[in-house]
Amino acid sequence: MFALPPNQANSLAFIGASTSEGKGKNKGSTINLPIKLVQSEEMRKDVVLFSIALNKALNPGESVSVEVYTVCTHVLKPFPAEITQSDAQLVLYYESAYVLSPYNIKVQTSLFKLPSTHIELYTKVEPVKLASGELRYGPYENVPAYSLQPLTIHYENNRPFAVVEKLEREIEISNWGNIYVTENYHLVHGGAHHKGGFSRYVLHSF
Repeated sequence: MFALPPNQANSLAFIGASTSEGKGKNKGSTINLPIKLVQSEEMRKDVVLFSIALNKALNPGESVSVEVYTVCTHVLKPFPAEITQSDAQLVLYYESAYVLSPYNIKVQTSLFKLPSTHIELYTKVEPVKLASGELRYGPYENVPAYSLQPLTIHYENNRPFAVVEKLEREIEISNWGNIYVTENYHLVHGGAHHKGGFSRYVLHSF
């Protein structure tokens, strides 16, 4: 079972799970595992659960490593919401220092790799270490199931947030079997809005 808080589940664009045969030098190819949303009236309202089917059953005492990969969109909030041409774009990211899990966890560590070394603030849940734009929370030991420790990271991110508001795809099939595909995108910047005038003479550093 794999758990996500509702805010991340609502922003979920992709989720996948995989494992590998063997270990170390004998590690084999990656095996994709079936994953599906668990729907039950008895579920907790503050957790969204997914079930992952292993490629083979585990005998008592055996273990397996499973990697879960998720992609979420619209989870970064520009703050401030409006900036001038010379201002850096700052964003807020909300997470938990503890990994949300339906299981008791013996030891866990969370690593946040940020695109900039300029960090305005971050929630300190000891032990925590900041170095070269990387925030490491943990290790935390003997964490009970469904534990959460909210944290906020306010940092600089000057990348454009491209959002597709509209997409049109035209597919033309000729009598000779040729296929022509044309796609038209309407893109907008989903980050901080620009305020004030625009000047090509204003120098700004990123």
